[in-house]
Amino acid sequence: MIRRLKTGHHDRPSLVMAAGRMPPSRSPTAFLKRIYGLLERNLEDPSVNVAWLADQLGINRKTLYRQLKHRIQSSPTELIRQFRLQKAVKLLGAGYTVAETAYLVGFNTPSHFTTVFNEFYQQTPTEFMASCVTKA
Repeated sequence: MIRRLKTGHHDRPSLVMAAGRMPPSRSPTAFLKRIYGLLERNLEDPSVNVAWLADQLGINRKTLYRQLKHRIQSSPTELIRQFRLQKAVKLLGAGYTVAETAYLVGFNTPSHFTTVFNEFYQQTPTEFMASCVTKA
């Protein structure tokens, strides 16, 4: 027993497997598809954040951050925000109001949604909707 401990040969499964969690997929597309699926299913939930996402994937936050930085050069926070904003653009283009869109993509308040949307797209959701109407 002592020899096995010193040499590092253990007869027990890894902690990840013992906890009933599978290691993250080696395939970048499978890993990202899994993330996008989780975000899609929980889009309206404002409590979706990096800690929640890491927990759902069975990895810690730091590992999630490293894997996303390596695979898509983006942080988990940026990924969640961009995913929500891309969905918001589709909803606004489909005629949803700013308030409806804000809640449907997981923001607690329409004002916070407007601020984040404006920072990312350099225009307010209302301006975006007006530009969609003029293009049509």
